[in-house]
Amino acid sequence: MKTDAGHTHGTAGATSEPPSFLSIFSLFFGISAVTIGGGYVMVPVIQRAVERKGWLPEAEFYDIFAAAQSVPGPLALNSAVLVGGKVAGARGFAAAAIGILLPPFFAILLVASFLGAADEHPVVRGFLDGAFAVVPGLVAALAFRMIRKRSWTVMRGILSVAGALALVLAGTWAVPVFFGIVVVARLTERKEQ
Repeated sequence: MKTDAGHTHGTAGATSEPPSFLSIFSLFFGISAVTIGGGYVMVPVIQRAVERKGWLPEAEFYDIFAAAQSVPGPLALNSAVLVGGKVAGARGFAAAAIGILLPPFFAILLVASFLGAADEHPVVRGFLDGAFAVVPGLVAALAFRMIRKRSWTVMRGILSVAGALALVLAGTWAVPVFFGIVVVARLTERKEQ
């Protein structure tokens, strides 16, 4: 639905106000505080949370996720501020940014003060090893959901495989190769339409 600020959220047919600063802040603070593994781990958690709250449908979230990947900066922060901005304008942007940044900021301060003493403690080491083992599964689940939602053509499949292979082989040229892939994909999509 559309709000007076032009943002869409909620369920069809219902009229509601954009989420409050505090509700956006607390959502992103909570996600950031308990998620270990960076942006690609946080993104599926953010997606499920905003969809469950009725703020954004899944397809719209994936459009925001694509935009978040195309701008410089941490993926979790980019995704959070774009979601916050979409559902509540500048207020949502600020709430999401503060919420997503505070937990790692304080965690870094805390960890830095205890790093030397706890690094090789068996419980700490076991926790970190376990968290590390979960990250590939979360990333794979996100990739699988995105791939499944995409409408595929033979050309899209070929370009996706070729692009992934080019990025793997590019080494230090990965950034220009990435932008080259984007240009080729966009030109190919226009020709198909």
